[in-house]
Amino acid sequence: MSNPSTLLELAGGEFDKLDWSNCAVVFIDYQSEYVNGAMPLGQLGSKAIANASLLLDKARKEDIPIFHVAHHGADNGNVFDPLSSNVAIVDDLKPMDGEKTITKKHPNAFYNTDLKELISSTQKQQIIFAGFMSHMCVSSSVRAAFDLGFQNFVCHDACATRDLPSDKRETISADIMHDTAMAALQDRFAALVSTDELVNA
Repeated sequence: MSNPSTLLELAGGEFDKLDWSNCAVVFIDYQSEYVNGAMPLGQLGSKAIANASLLLDKARKEDIPIFHVAHHGADNGNVFDPLSSNVAIVDDLKPMDGEKTITKKHPNAFYNTDLKELISSTQKQQIIFAGFMSHMCVSSSVRAAFDLGFQNFVCHDACATRDLPSDKRETISADIMHDTAMAALQDRFAALVSTDELVNA
């Protein structure tokens, strides 16, 4: 059996090379809901946060435009209740002065927010994404960015997700969900890069 190829490879294309002078970084939903709330991501989440912290330090040193995204649900006591402390961004990734924080109500961080305009105002064409959850808000936002004409990179080991039920209500592990979500993005929408690759670039 031959090795699998991405759709982009089959079409004869390839992703652009990352250019730190031409990129912004978007950190998606690194919120307490995924640590102390209803959807703890456990060790996978902790590792992703540690890697995201390294990426954030690199972006700050390189003076790269940084955008933080936080999800807010309804104020009804359920997940991401904006009146709960669980919507707070985790301490290791708290925004600094000058770093924009965007609040969203949908998985796609560009939907009904000013994220596109804010990134466009920096005149950067490339975006590095990292965040929670791999299959949901990261995937939705990366796909939207592709449609908007940005060149996308996903720091795959700074992302994580949770176990999900299959159609038969059997458990699909968080590892498989994450790997599948990343493979689907790499098929056409974004180049996958590791934290090590980024911080040592």
